[in-house]
Amino acid sequence: MMFSTCGSQSRGISINSLDVDASFASQFFARAATAKHAHMSTPPGSALELSALEAGDIMPLYPARQSFDRERFRADVRTTAAAIGAPVAPQITDTVLDTFRDEFSQGATLWKTTSRPGDDLAYRFFSRVKTDTVRHAIDAGLLDAANPMVTVVGAWSNLYGGTPVQSGDFDAGSGLAKTWLYFGGLRPAEDILTVPSLTAAVQGRLKDFLALNLKHIRFAAVDWRHHSANIYFRGKGPLDTSQFAHIHALAGGVPPTGDLVSEVLSYVPEDYCVAVSLDLRTGAVERVCFYALKIPKNAMPRIPDRIATFFKSAPSYDEDECNVIGWSFGRSGDYIKAERSYTGNMAQVLGQWNCFFHGDEGRDHDLRAVH
Repeated sequence: MMFSTCGSQSRGISINSLDVDASFASQFFARAATAKHAHMSTPPGSALELSALEAGDIMPLYPARQSFDRERFRADVRTTAAAIGAPVAPQITDTVLDTFRDEFSQGATLWKTTSRPGDDLAYRFFSRVKTDTVRHAIDAGLLDAANPMVTVVGAWSNLYGGTPVQSGDFDAGSGLAKTWLYFGGLRPAEDILTVPSLTAAVQGRLKDFLALNLKHIRFAAVDWRHHSANIYFRGKGPLDTSQFAHIHALAGGVPPTGDLVSEVLSYVPEDYCVAVSLDLRTGAVERVCFYALKIPKNAMPRIPDRIATFFKSAPSYDEDECNVIGWSFGRSGDYIKAERSYTGNMAQVLGQWNCFFHGDEGRDHDLRAVH
């Protein structure tokens, strides 16, 4: 059953289609009357910005253990950061949780870090509602309104009738790090990489990607501190050593060993996800990263000690645990990225967004129809 509320809006927030079963629907209608009264007590202009009827009661319902709990999260941030030797700024964490409390409560929250010693413990919400996270961050003092990349996020958010969904990345020690955008499916690279707010140097990169048959983009993530963006392509596979080498050459650096390349190829899906990090001023390709999603703990590739500690220490309350590995390559050195589900059913969100998991067929039939 598909329960669709596309286009339903309240002070700038709309709700995307969600797959729900009959049990959920009955719970929704049973709670709706109560929600009407709750809505009447919501302070106008509050950070919540979405009534219980319009948001909270359309979101998936989870057992308490799987739902986002602010105080538990604050404690889990401290213990997980301590385990991997990462900084924590409790005051900034509180500001983030206050500003985005609706997104954390209705979305899927996950942990992330890298294998580089001292790197931050980060966390992200994948949003189930469409909301202007950039405006919220500016209003809360988490982002400078004069940051030139605000116009880039605005241009991307306005594509396809304003349907792209924003999510947020935060570092436990310093606050807002990235704004994610999901474009709603396969999108032509020309649409994403030629918006007028991008520099000519960035737009000029399009031909390099098309030459490698990287023609479709599904996500982008703007890195506010490094003036860069990660562009997430879905490539028609299977990925082989030749194509891997050509993509790796975009970012330069020392070619990885043959056994590492073989390991990456054995984990990525047939139609693969590769993120290309672009300097939004110069158009330089800084890094490329290949991803494998929802890897069982007993089927992990070789991972450094810091990543092993991260997976052991970062709690996940999702029944359907989701662990992610990314192999990141660039001139400044290579490292491993890791992500781990926390609450809100990350696997469900990624599944609804047609992401491929470890062990899936991993073949995008829509992609193949246009190739």
